[in-house]
Amino acid sequence: MPIPSKYTSHVNKECPLPEYPRPQFVRDAYTSLNGPWQYKICKDSEDPGTEWKEILVPFPVGSLLSGVSDILQEDETFYYRKHFSYTPQKERTVLHFEAVDQTALVYLNGHCLGSHRGGYLPFSFEISGYLQEENELLLAVKDPSNHGDYAYGKQSLTPGGIFYTPIAGIWQPVWLEDLGKEAVEDIRYMIDYDHSRVSMDLCGAYQKVTVTVKEGERTVAQLITAEKHIDLQLTDVRPWTCEDPFLYTVELDTADDHVTSYFGMRCFTVEEHRGQKVFCLNHQPVFLSGLLDQGYISDGIYTFPCEEAMEEELKTLKASGFNMLRKHIKIENRRWYSLCDRLGILVFQDMPSGGSLANPLLVSVQGMAGLKRSDEDPASFGRKRKACQDAYYEEAEGMIEHLYNTVSLCAYVPFNEGWGQFKAKEADAFFRRKDPSRPVDHASGWFDQGCGDFASKHIYFRPYKLRPDKKGRAIFLSEFGGYAYVLKQHIDAKKAGGYKKFASAEELSKALQELYRRDIRDQIPKGLCACVYTQVSDVEEECNGLFTYDREVYKVPVETWKEINEELYGEFRKTYE
Repeated sequence: MPIPSKYTSHVNKECPLPEYPRPQFVRDAYTSLNGPWQYKICKDSEDPGTEWKEILVPFPVGSLLSGVSDILQEDETFYYRKHFSYTPQKERTVLHFEAVDQTALVYLNGHCLGSHRGGYLPFSFEISGYLQEENELLLAVKDPSNHGDYAYGKQSLTPGGIFYTPIAGIWQPVWLEDLGKEAVEDIRYMIDYDHSRVSMDLCGAYQKVTVTVKEGERTVAQLITAEKHIDLQLTDVRPWTCEDPFLYTVELDTADDHVTSYFGMRCFTVEEHRGQKVFCLNHQPVFLSGLLDQGYISDGIYTFPCEEAMEEELKTLKASGFNMLRKHIKIENRRWYSLCDRLGILVFQDMPSGGSLANPLLVSVQGMAGLKRSDEDPASFGRKRKACQDAYYEEAEGMIEHLYNTVSLCAYVPFNEGWGQFKAKEADAFFRRKDPSRPVDHASGWFDQGCGDFASKHIYFRPYKLRPDKKGRAIFLSEFGGYAYVLKQHIDAKKAGGYKKFASAEELSKALQELYRRDIRDQIPKGLCACVYTQVSDVEEECNGLFTYDREVYKVPVETWKEINEELYGEFRKTYE
């Protein structure tokens, strides 16, 4: 049975997750539709009828917090219904969905607004022509999970081991916002760190817009323009770093709109220093000590129960000395990325996996053995269907556009361990073409196709010994560790596993110190520039997290982790200064 988390009791059941969902593009007011909705699960051939039950939105189907434990099957449709009163304050009203897994058909007052495919990205509809004083919002959701063409990450209709309980439906906030005729509808930042410039592309039908850039309360740049493309030169730039994650405030004002936004001045590169390729932030070599972050929590599964849960978790990891998280096989909510921006935590962003593996055991054995294998045939790793290949690029482009402004996002990971991998060289080129400002780890762990910025390895069951990369890329131990300490009262699975088990927190702590000194610190002078330990928290049967799944226990003291990480950073400085 699912177990509550440390934060379950913090949930406001009338309006959970009430914070403004888009923290990098904020207006003065919005209306949350989070809270109690109605639902009905039907076979595809059935009509929803009149008997409805209650679900708490935006927690996903299958989660404890939603109140609905069902697992949506391939031949079922999940119907949502919400009645709400609304009086618009401006000429236009937009209905926003932050994420719905996996396909959604949306109706308002009997009118079909449209549909959306894919479970990780936000979408919206202008509803001005259909809005009434009293309204009925209806969604029909389908989710074949790991049996469909769209990305599903680690969800599985037959969960177990490293694959987890599937979710379905709305799993991020639903909200309304009113816009005037001259609203600014979107912004994109292009940061030219080397020349102290920032460019902005704006969308909107405004006659003129006043753009103000502030450093704290001090205005450092301002102009009034009717243009959609803006170039601003800054002086005495204050860079964004992990130690000083400074963000410039941007205010956009038109005749009937006011938006607050932000950006950071930074650049991400892989450069040669002392004969070795290393990751650089603002052209300075930085050792990346990171964690694998699945983004799962016991009560909400994909959805954190409250803002406090995300913030406390990230602050604990930051205090432990970690400067990077690898967001693993999931696109997180916007407020999570904004917290990383403000705390100075770098993010490696995985593309959520899709496709199907005909023989996952064979793939795992080949991968862990280090065997080479071409991915030119899309069927070799489960991407046989053309629709599934097209869906990958559709969602990858959407992810890049969605996260482009994220200050802390420092690299992309198109494929992980061969899951749904196909033609990774083409994917690598695609990511670089769409976003040339960030490095790419094209195939994390296994089945390297010889491209990308990193030689990326996953080593779990043997000591790690660095081997120079024949392609001259940066050396990245992108997964390792996975040590387990099982606290049975904090798990919700019959099995409890990890890659090496320990009987106490003291034994785990000692083993981690030895592991990091042998496999990480001692490899830094040889060229290791980044590492990712598995993982942030326990997840279902996996008990190899720093946190328990319910976030009640942090298994190794913050001070111990900080000491481990400071030792790594010191060794790296000694090597490259």
